[in-house]
Amino acid sequence: MPAMALAESGTKTKEQQVAQEAVNPLTTSYWIPIQYEFSEDVGPNDGTRHTTNIQPIIPFEISEDWNLITRTIIPVISQSDVTADGESESGIGDINATFFFSPDEAVGGQWTHGFGPTVNFDSASDEALGSGETGVGLSYVGLTVQGPWTVGFLASHTYSVEKGVGDTYSTTFVQPFIDYTTTWGTTFELTSETSYEWQGDEWSVPVSLTASQYFQLGDVPMLAGGGIKYWAESGEYDPEGVTLNLNLYILLPRS
Repeated sequence: MPAMALAESGTKTKEQQVAQEAVNPLTTSYWIPIQYEFSEDVGPNDGTRHTTNIQPIIPFEISEDWNLITRTIIPVISQSDVTADGESESGIGDINATFFFSPDEAVGGQWTHGFGPTVNFDSASDEALGSGETGVGLSYVGLTVQGPWTVGFLASHTYSVEKGVGDTYSTTFVQPFIDYTTTWGTTFELTSETSYEWQGDEWSVPVSLTASQYFQLGDVPMLAGGGIKYWAESGEYDPEGVTLNLNLYILLPRS
């Protein structure tokens, strides 16, 4: 486990520790976050979209000093009137996998970070649900945990590679986040998933506010909650205005 995640653990409740691990992108626990989002006013035809992202996090200890944290995002999408009036599509979108190599020792004893490749697979079951081309790039994440606060950011840049590097898309993504976790395991998060697509000169700037609560189902620790997302800037096939989301985090036991 990264040194940051254990900082001040003696002064924290179990609920607070587990809840902070759930929102830590470099957690060394096995988590399955599931996030559902309902969107209206999507695309030029003001359609609707239901998106469920299944995001297993699988860490590996590759040496005494380094961990590898794999984060996969599997989107399940159902949408209507997005590509054209009366048209609907459903299925799997493009699957994204990121591999963070993270040193055990925090920089300056306070800044935990990781870096590595990210791959956006051309896996969509319908061409309307994906980019149409595999992309590769690099990703970085850094954060600090200070008492109840978790503050950091994730950044990546991905190029399409099948028709020529960056010919179809070249996308920069930045996600700053601020989390506050109470002693009883409630986490409040403010984040923005900002992206810029260089080929199309297109911004997407959603800002999210969510709340999640720790609980146990039998012996299985979980977090559940929800929130809202405001689209300050929308791309052509993004929602407009406010979208609603629900989330569930499931902690899996380690053998």
